[in-house]
Amino acid sequence: MGRYALIITATGAVDNVIEYDGSAPFTPPTGMELRVATDDAEPGGSWNGSAFVRAPVVEPTRTQILMNEVKNPVASYDDEGEPVNKTSDVVAAEKLELKNLLLAELQAGDLSQDRTQTLLRLERE
Repeated sequence: MGRYALIITATGAVDNVIEYDGSAPFTPPTGMELRVATDDAEPGGSWNGSAFVRAPVVEPTRTQILMNEVKNPVASYDDEGEPVNKTSDVVAAEKLELKNLLLAELQAGDLSQDRTQTLLRLERE
């Protein structure tokens, strides 16, 4: 079995990477082609006609990080692997920072439903 990439012919985007023996009857879906995958072949990446190009790594924004952090009470883990919870000051600071970032997004008119609900919850707290 080998790795093969399903590529959207019109755009060169890698849609999926599959295991395939290379000889069994297989017809890619309409608008797609099948190529032997290298280590750089991954969904979200692309085929430039001669090589696979990995998708760019996008670092999370501070808002995205805080959206997860305000739901996580754990600050770290001790030597025995037990969770050490955040202090109330750290929790309050994270919530205030997130609230301010979400208010800025609201003023810009670019607030998703999930972020709107989070902002409303932070406003109630």
